[in-house]
Amino acid sequence: MATTRRKVLRVTDSEAKQLNDEVAVDVPVELYVGNELFRMLWASPGLEKELALGHLLAEGIIDSLGEIEEAAAKGSKVFVTLKTDRRLRLEASKVNRLITTECSPTSGQLNLLDRLRKPKVSSQLSVKPEALLKMVEELNRRASVFKATGGTHSAMLCTGGGEVLAYAEDVGRHNAIDKVIGLLTLEGGTFSDCVLVSSGRQPSDMVLKAARVGIAVVVSQAAPLDSGVRAAEETGVTLVCFARGRRFNVYAHPERVLLGEA
Repeated sequence: MATTRRKVLRVTDSEAKQLNDEVAVDVPVELYVGNELFRMLWASPGLEKELALGHLLAEGIIDSLGEIEEAAAKGSKVFVTLKTDRRLRLEASKVNRLITTECSPTSGQLNLLDRLRKPKVSSQLSVKPEALLKMVEELNRRASVFKATGGTHSAMLCTGGGEVLAYAEDVGRHNAIDKVIGLLTLEGGTFSDCVLVSSGRQPSDMVLKAARVGIAVVVSQAAPLDSGVRAAEETGVTLVCFARGRRFNVYAHPERVLLGEA
């Protein structure tokens, strides 16, 4: 269940009224790697396995689905067994979580994990401005839980022409991206010719999720942060933000946007 009903007191300048309001549901999802709890993610219910696999890929713990021996979701717990030894990356990621927060990345836009294995995107993808704006329109059209509650973020993976490859909505902007990465991975898709469309602001940790799996273009309705711009510049990601109506800003690697082609 993505939403639930809660009693609220709605106050306006003329009255106070008791109502039932729709609220987005969030649940703890426990991700185990081997027999050890690696991370707890507060997320919207559903797509727990996709969330877990996408998270491991987007956080740079694994490089491909081929490293997974087994992955199984049991309720809100996901158990993943790896073929390869990733203890160094797992420990590095844990250390990074101690010095930063989900919404406030460290001042160095490339975190400890990426100092071990810095991502670099190389793609010949090019996108027309009109196509980017239509992708954002489609993202908004699909955001049914947000329309009901105002409490979620959305993410979508598209081809350069705008064909939707994966979509997810979640209470967390990071989770929504992890889920679409997990969805496309399980479908056998590749990322080098994908555009990632997001409703959330873009600090370095969001941009790095795209860079780690090879996504060349990130477009968001929201603002970038300076760390996100610097991460995009260093990793080769084209970063497009404030994509609303008929306009957007390109903050890094504008060569992939075919200006004059709208």
